[in-house]
Amino acid sequence: MDRGWIQFLLVVVPVMSLIGSWLALRAIAERRDGKPDAHRAPDKARNKAESE
Repeated sequence: MDRGWIQFLLVVVPVMSLIGSWLALRAIAERRDGKPDAHRAPDKARNKAESE
């Protein structure tokens, strides 16, 4: 294997792992806080307006 590929993999794999962990922790925190998803928020606002 070429030395450049090994260096590339030694950098990319940990960086992608950190990004994935950060995204997972952010998603868990949003669920725990009870924040609605961005695409669901307008539906809730519309339903509330229709019920009033």
